[in-house]
Amino acid sequence: MGKLAITGGTPVIERSLGKPWPVYDEREEQALREVLHSGKWWRGGYPEAKDSKVGQFEDAFARFQDAKFGVAVTNGTQALECALKAAGVEAGDEVIVPALTFVATATAAALVNGIPIFVDVDPETYNMDPDAFEAAITDQTRAVMPVHNGGYPADLDRITEVARKHDIMVIEDAAHAHGTQWKGTGVGAIGHLGGFSLQMGKTLTCGEGGIVLTNNEELAEKAYSFHHIGRISGRPFYEFHRVASNLRMTEWQGAIALAQLSRLEEQTETRERNARHLAEGLKQIPGVDPIDRSPNVTRWGFYYWNFHYRKDAFEGLPRDKFLEAVRAEGAPIGVGAHGAPIYKNPLFQSMNFGRTGCPIKCPLHRGEVDYSSVSCPVAERVHAEQALSISHAVFLGGTADMDLILEAIQKVRDNVDELK
Repeated sequence: MGKLAITGGTPVIERSLGKPWPVYDEREEQALREVLHSGKWWRGGYPEAKDSKVGQFEDAFARFQDAKFGVAVTNGTQALECALKAAGVEAGDEVIVPALTFVATATAAALVNGIPIFVDVDPETYNMDPDAFEAAITDQTRAVMPVHNGGYPADLDRITEVARKHDIMVIEDAAHAHGTQWKGTGVGAIGHLGGFSLQMGKTLTCGEGGIVLTNNEELAEKAYSFHHIGRISGRPFYEFHRVASNLRMTEWQGAIALAQLSRLEEQTETRERNARHLAEGLKQIPGVDPIDRSPNVTRWGFYYWNFHYRKDAFEGLPRDKFLEAVRAEGAPIGVGAHGAPIYKNPLFQSMNFGRTGCPIKCPLHRGEVDYSSVSCPVAERVHAEQALSISHAVFLGGTADMDLILEAIQKVRDNVDELK
């Protein structure tokens, strides 16, 4: 028997850390009762949008993220689709996306007839590499969709600078980044448009849901129209102006989202406090490095907290063997980043875009795309060897929880010989 739990020893952590997710109380119950007894279970039941739960949530969340306009929708994927449509992405247009994120970042582009173009990531932040973005631009690039991976913001200064130079729309995929700020401004309100997810696991949730943010009145009107079957504000209800779907959020979802929003700022502060404590502790353990946080990141509202594994400091121990050992000690550490680079999925490797191959083989697109030949070496290495992450709910406890995680990691580091 060894000292490590994986070799027969006693685990460091023998209780749950953080808090169960989602957190809820009488605020959610009261909000749902109000919707039930109102008899108005959709926002269209109110002559003034501001009187509905959905309208109130749109306004409140937009303010929280420093945006002028919000359009609440059914889920985060359709928030991206709605934003892409509002940005004017159509058949033949290319949309540049990072290789390391959830598949919906790319498929949202394809679902509006755009062509996703994958680019590599920064090995420090796991976000889109601005230089790789610029190198991928062609005369058919219509939009770029930087993802704030885990909630850590992409380099918005550099990305918006490049986009402005080439007349490219910036659509922030902020599905992980509720509360995150770049230079004091909420993400999702810095590019032309931003899309958030309110899915069950997110730091702001109503089970399923999403929201599009923008500071541009014309883009807001387009997003509203595309989420409301092509209607335009102020026109007759049965008059339609665009080919569009019904992406409307229900009053039930709006009620829950409003209640959840009421505690988001406090939760974000708790997560940040614990993350700072954990980061300082990790700096004392060779081989597990926190992200070198930029001073531009004035608030980090993370979905999962990314950090780095350096196997050379663990005597060459593979990352996955480290994970197996530290999890046996009870530390809830994962990989994050939603798996392998998106283009490794069977969808892209087999070019499975249906009978006609559109939109990838759209005749309006003059290039040729073969995703089976795409290679983003940094993203592949990060996924296979480097990425570590911890879920946001773990950071809702006290600093004692962070100390247990540090103790578990240190124990594995001290007894790495048992794993060789």
